[in-house]
Amino acid sequence: MGNIEELLRKRKELLEEIDEEIKKSYTRPVALMFTDIVGSTEYFEKKGDIAGRQMIQTHNDILFPIIKDHGGKVIKTIGDSIMASFDNPLQGVTSAVKMQKALALFNKGKPADEKIKVRMGLHFGQAVVDEKDLFGDVVNTSARVEAKANADEIVISSSLKKQIASTDLPLVFLGSDFVKGKKQRIDFFLINWNNREQEEIARSWKERIQIKVSVEKQGTAKTKIIIKRNMDFKKMAALVKPLKKKGNPYLNRVMLPHPEMFYGRKGLVKRVVTRLTGQRPQSISLVGERRIGKSSLLNFLNFPATRINLMEDPEQYIQLFIDFQQLRTINESEFIAVIFKELVKQLGDNITIQLPPNFDGMRMLCEKIAEAGFKFIMFFDEFESVTKNEKIGPEFYSFFRSLANNYPVAFVTASGRNLKDMCVTHEISDSPFFNIFAVQNVGLFKENEAYALITEPSAENGLPLAPLKKDIMEHGGLYPFFLQILCSAWFEYLEIEGLSAEEMVDKKMPKDVVDMFREEAEPHFEYVLETFHKQEIHILKTILSGGKPDPQSVYTELLEKKGYIVCGEQEEYKPFSVQFELFLKRRLL
Repeated sequence: MGNIEELLRKRKELLEEIDEEIKKSYTRPVALMFTDIVGSTEYFEKKGDIAGRQMIQTHNDILFPIIKDHGGKVIKTIGDSIMASFDNPLQGVTSAVKMQKALALFNKGKPADEKIKVRMGLHFGQAVVDEKDLFGDVVNTSARVEAKANADEIVISSSLKKQIASTDLPLVFLGSDFVKGKKQRIDFFLINWNNREQEEIARSWKERIQIKVSVEKQGTAKTKIIIKRNMDFKKMAALVKPLKKKGNPYLNRVMLPHPEMFYGRKGLVKRVVTRLTGQRPQSISLVGERRIGKSSLLNFLNFPATRINLMEDPEQYIQLFIDFQQLRTINESEFIAVIFKELVKQLGDNITIQLPPNFDGMRMLCEKIAEAGFKFIMFFDEFESVTKNEKIGPEFYSFFRSLANNYPVAFVTASGRNLKDMCVTHEISDSPFFNIFAVQNVGLFKENEAYALITEPSAENGLPLAPLKKDIMEHGGLYPFFLQILCSAWFEYLEIEGLSAEEMVDKKMPKDVVDMFREEAEPHFEYVLETFHKQEIHILKTILSGGKPDPQSVYTELLEKKGYIVCGEQEEYKPFSVQFELFLKRRLL
């Protein structure tokens, strides 16, 4: 064996050979396209998850074939975004133009809230290419180029423009600007596919740059924070208009927008409030399945009326609610900026914030809130969007843990699984940040909670479902979302047919009710079935075939904890509802 110097030289030579082989075999020039649907957050919020997912599917059905027809390859989809590569840069740009024209044709004659508006960005450079993905600086830069575009626009970088020099496509020079991660400015060009006026394009670009500059100036301005010491929570609660008692009360499918629409969870609500109102507020992680009601619970806890009714001293608390579902790619500075923005939005003239969106600014905010005599509670919905975000590193979690340790600050998060199991790296999952949380499971309703949901809203709206509560419980189960769907179907059927619930007692459930329930519920059942582990599938098949699964199996416990099977008095397992059981039999047997 040679000395250490010889070994180090050999190691260096070997690394250089490997790097050269990777460069030779796996690196090639590509034109990379990023697209993003503009306004998708509002679409999902207004029309619901299923309609939103259908909109994205329609978007994919229109655009994917065009990409393929021009020699492109869809590398991946990220929510409502597409990442596609082209070996031929001109084909990439031509594809983008045809994609925008296809969307314009689709949007023609449709109301504004039904149109699909997309922005596109393309960049050219060297990429490391493996079987299923692309890596390298070209990917990051392409994403930055796309961020410069507005709805209906195609923006390209100067490097891509050089590759299509001979094209007769209408190019408009927008200007030069910095992007994150680049020391030099990049020249940006617009593909003027829809013949916009040059002056309007120039004005639009200028506005984008001015917005950016104003944000940068704010970050360097003199810091300022003013908190109103005597907030009128009763006035804030009164801003929530009374709930109208008319029509089908079970139609809402998104986060409950009114405290009077919230049913059940009294024990869980009490446990959370007790932990938040201690001498030092405690952070809580709410964990539960999709559509189990986590978002509605968070929003209910944040309502001023809830604070007044459940807290002894509600005026001691400043609370904030943020949904991170559509904020999956923000960086650490943007995360803090969202907190500042939402505080001003939710507290109105009770607070003024002029702070840099960084750790120092966040620390200063918490200091001032504490000095003003308040405790600061932050409700973070879909928090796994943060823990899975590669742009948010370990230092971020260490900092936010220090806030909870040093100030009267607590976080209440909602997620589909334990946060430690959904981190982008092991370094983050091992962070002591997650040790500050008390985990609370959000599971099925108790029977009395389900009865309340069935009977009270229907009675208040003039069509009591109480006589059918046993039948509804059997077919809908104790899963709040599916219970609500079945109540909605029954309410609509009785209203249309001019019948009362008493007239339907002991009768077979009408086909119309079954069809309405299945039409809405089964897409969710399908989604759930696709997420099950093969061992969970095996246990479900055993139950459906009349067998008894091992109650000590971790997968049996997991299915029961998630609420998809329940254990009866005789310790026999069954699916949580008759309709879910029938669905499983059609799919698994």
